[in-house]
Amino acid sequence: MIETAIQELVRELSGYVLQPGDSEYEEVIKIDNGRIQFRPRLIIFPAVVEDVRLGLKFAITNNLPFSIKGGGHSAAGYCLNEGGVVIAMKNLNRITFNPKKETVTAEMGVIWYDVYKFMQATNTGLIPVGGGCPTVAPPGFMLGGGYSFVSRSYGMSIDNLESLKIVTPDGELRHIGVHSTSTEDIDLFWACSGGGGGNFGIVVEMEMRVRKPLSKKMLVGQIRYPLEMAEDVLGYYNDWVETVPNAMAVYGFMGNQKDLIDKTTNVKVLGLTPVFNGDGAEGIDLLQGLLKLKPINADLFNMTLPDWEFYNGYTTRVAGRSSYIRSTVLPKGGMNNKVAKVIVDSMSKAPSAESFAVWTHAGGAIENVAADATAYVHRNSRFIPEIKAIWDLDKPGDTLKNVEWAYEFFERLSDAGNATGAYVNYIDPLQHNWAQQYYGSNYKRLLEIKKKVDPNNYFNFQQSVGSPFNPTKKLTDISPINRTRV
Repeated sequence: MIETAIQELVRELSGYVLQPGDSEYEEVIKIDNGRIQFRPRLIIFPAVVEDVRLGLKFAITNNLPFSIKGGGHSAAGYCLNEGGVVIAMKNLNRITFNPKKETVTAEMGVIWYDVYKFMQATNTGLIPVGGGCPTVAPPGFMLGGGYSFVSRSYGMSIDNLESLKIVTPDGELRHIGVHSTSTEDIDLFWACSGGGGGNFGIVVEMEMRVRKPLSKKMLVGQIRYPLEMAEDVLGYYNDWVETVPNAMAVYGFMGNQKDLIDKTTNVKVLGLTPVFNGDGAEGIDLLQGLLKLKPINADLFNMTLPDWEFYNGYTTRVAGRSSYIRSTVLPKGGMNNKVAKVIVDSMSKAPSAESFAVWTHAGGAIENVAADATAYVHRNSRFIPEIKAIWDLDKPGDTLKNVEWAYEFFERLSDAGNATGAYVNYIDPLQHNWAQQYYGSNYKRLLEIKKKVDPNNYFNFQQSVGSPFNPTKKLTDISPINRTRV
């Protein structure tokens, strides 16, 4: 019966489908996190928006689980599923630029690389407030909020979202945005501005404001210190970041780098990644205090932001290895001495040399938007750390020790830094009280909108809005990382 339904679907589509056994199938189901090994029954590649509607209708009619795949960066693999339908968006990739409005409109099969390259070709110097990893796709990134290297200057990615087109669970194509006037559309746009991907419909197009940087090129780079200097470096950094202008963002890194002389050995480091949206000389002056702390190396460049993202952005990919990812959200002052000690202790005990952690430096223009003005609640946070435990794909026996290490590391980090939540874009199937941690006081309104937009709960997965799933705080069962549904 399902075979007949698939044949009928194929006749209706402008795009095409893949099934297990087809030549491209194995490559398509690979995502950034190689640990994820789900095998859907059918993969639909829409060629036009109508195909998205047909694919959604097919999945619902045949009572099949379905997922939406963009860039394939879902930390938990929620862009795939076992035995259901995946709507792979990559062939919906048209991009247009409106110079009068200074907006770029993209179909949601693009990745940030495509948008950056497109805007570079306009020779306007305008940039989107987009992701630091070029292979991430805009929809998942923006639906969860979206931190950019220039968010301290221009707000989060969602703060630059003008409108979007979304296929809702009833199969309707709705165009919603800042222009919306009906309560239903205003609510849905609010929910799509930080409420997480896969909850309210399938976004097929986004219109985003693009921004003129304060200088043609930005001061960007990497400063790396020995890990054991974490207390000294973070002792300075924790206070210093409260004095810098919004144009300066300084992200962080904890992990390994090759020894500068003996390339066969690793050195554990604490790294800082400055991105200054302004004149290079001014940026150098602001960094003097950090440079005086005697780093191992300091590599600084004058680059456009897109070029920096092409140069640096691929370094945080899992790139097909096995991984477990989680996050926390720290307030102002969160990079304190206790946190520094946790970092040194935990990174020294990492079971895999491939594992690393990063953090986003928030604040600035992000705080100009109220916590309930969009669905993204963590407006007053200062740092958003993310851990990527990474180990060899051919060593599944290493899974438990790596997951336990990362979980306990960030439990301790959260306690030491007085954490206020976690970040939905680094979604974690082991996150206790995930609804509160990701959405805080905005969850109640998200639930109300979910019930109106998706009364039958067609858009459901393990951590979708409204899911009763809640893992325990004490880590006794890691099986949730191996599934997408309860």
